[in-house]
Amino acid sequence: MEGSQNLRHRLTQHDTLTASPDLKTETFLEGLDDQLLLLRAVPCSMQQKRFLRQLNASTRREASIWVAWHQRQCRAYKQLREGIWNLARICQLWKGSLDEIEGIFGPGIQSYFSFLKFLLVINFLAGLLITCFILLPVTISHGTTSFLKGPGAELECMNYSSDISHRSSWQHLQDIFTGEGYLEHSYLFYGAYHGKQDNHHHYKVHLAYLLSILGYLFAIFLWILRRIMASLVQWLMLRWEFKRYNSARIFTEWDFCIQSPELATLKQRSIYNGLKIDLAEQTRRLQKQQRTWKQLSQLYLLRLLINGVILLMMAAAFYCIHLATEVSQQDAFSSSVVKQYLPPLVISIVNVLLPFLFHALAQLEGCSPNTKVNLTLVRSVILKLSSLGMFLFFLGQRVLCTGSRNAPQCQPCGYNKLYQCWETHIGQEMYKMTVFSFLTTLVVAFLISLPRRLLAKHSSCALTRWLGKEEFLVPHNVLDIVAAQTVIWTGIFFCPLLPLLGCVVIFLTFYIKRYTVFRNCQPSTQLFRASHSKFLFQIMLLLGLFLACMSLGYVISSVHPSHSCGLFANYSTNWQAVPKAMSHLPTSARLVLDYATSNVFCFLLLMLLSLILTIYVSQAQANRQEIERLKRQRVQCIQGKWRLVKKLALQLVNLP
Repeated sequence: MEGSQNLRHRLTQHDTLTASPDLKTETFLEGLDDQLLLLRAVPCSMQQKRFLRQLNASTRREASIWVAWHQRQCRAYKQLREGIWNLARICQLWKGSLDEIEGIFGPGIQSYFSFLKFLLVINFLAGLLITCFILLPVTISHGTTSFLKGPGAELECMNYSSDISHRSSWQHLQDIFTGEGYLEHSYLFYGAYHGKQDNHHHYKVHLAYLLSILGYLFAIFLWILRRIMASLVQWLMLRWEFKRYNSARIFTEWDFCIQSPELATLKQRSIYNGLKIDLAEQTRRLQKQQRTWKQLSQLYLLRLLINGVILLMMAAAFYCIHLATEVSQQDAFSSSVVKQYLPPLVISIVNVLLPFLFHALAQLEGCSPNTKVNLTLVRSVILKLSSLGMFLFFLGQRVLCTGSRNAPQCQPCGYNKLYQCWETHIGQEMYKMTVFSFLTTLVVAFLISLPRRLLAKHSSCALTRWLGKEEFLVPHNVLDIVAAQTVIWTGIFFCPLLPLLGCVVIFLTFYIKRYTVFRNCQPSTQLFRASHSKFLFQIMLLLGLFLACMSLGYVISSVHPSHSCGLFANYSTNWQAVPKAMSHLPTSARLVLDYATSNVFCFLLLMLLSLILTIYVSQAQANRQEIERLKRQRVQCIQGKWRLVKKLALQLVNLP
């Protein structure tokens, strides 16, 4: 404002200058460059603006070199920043598809596809990290590890070899699904990684292999925790019922910059879905307030019975998974592909059927759509993670001899001698589960959803009309990708390139699910808020990460590595490589690391974290009290305005 007034003053000086050209113009030209930025905002004639530009052009030569260079740098930085921002907006993955899905099906289903995008990013980062720190150094070094032969383990623990030269074409095709043959000896699995372990090489491949994977899992933990905190804030705000009026939503949510008719239609549908959710929540809140004690007791008794039925179904599912795992591991090296895929097949059947039953039973519990989604999500994740944990536990009993170290086949090597490179065998199991998860997605999309849609469209049978087109169940689909991501995290140590395979699977899954949503599904009859479920999505993903870290932590710290393959064949445990590498550090560095791992430092760190947590909890409680005070103040203000309106109405009535 001050600059505009200064320009008006100088324009009046311009009129004086044109009338008397003998006046000096040095004072008029001072600071003109800065004020020309406001020239467009000044209501003056084009002749006056043209005069100012001419004066600026004539005096630009007199400006210092530093000022001219600084102006060029500022303009270049601004153009670069705008270009990077525009490029980032253009290269943003699936932006149009996500907006279209949100407009047609609501934010709840759109949150599932956003979750897929997040998993694609974290798997791509894992693949990039492993390629840079593990794969490239191993490929460049072309080294071999000198394996140490312990007593009693020369013949029984060092004969890992397989002949792939005489395999038929059919066997090569089977290798794609089982991970055997040429894939077993590729960099896809742990057994193919070897590196020179001597003091002449400053880059320790085995140490990079271990620490890069552990560092990646820790970074993902922090990232998921940050997303959980962001989702928790939104969830708490909705829990505290910070509601906007429907009139405010109608009159303020429209984007007047929209010019495309398609985008306008999507925006209208998005506002419609939001209003529909608000009105449905208000109706359910009123119905909940009108329930009697008899209705509440009947409702709680029904919920107790439903939870008992769910527990029985989950126990039966665990027993089936146990039997399938036991059958598949009997003579695992000579069994057929179908027999090797028996555990993933049973796990997939259980994880497909039971969530649908959970969803159907949740409809009888009388909960809101958000609560139904969350209940089904919790029950399904308990089922999926428990089934995966049970499979890993039985596989550890079979391969790693957990709980039966005194067995004859476990004593010579510290693990089952039938599995000479047991890391590769576990990696193959994780590989098969990942491949089978993607095959299940294809089968469900094109052999179940598509025929159901065609029957509902072209058949007049009462059964097909009752079935109709399926609804896209968010909990079921979210749990599928959470379980698949847990498998990837569990197998990243045994199959380092599994995250890259996960990127391909997630990328194709996005388009398969998008086709399913648009062509084979109908909009859900009960919409829910995405913010209610995003918090639980991240919690379930964090539980999957904990399961993977527990499995890897036990393997790295307590299990003897394979004697005949891998980077850690010369160590008693994988973690032993870390203290051995620390022994080559200077004395001061070892003292610092020893103190960082001591009980005193852990106690001080725990005290510091407790203090920080106390501060945050106190601040949260203070904020909550302040929010409650502001809400009461708002209510009092509204009541005061109503009293004033009533008083004015009475005065108008009493007027003569």
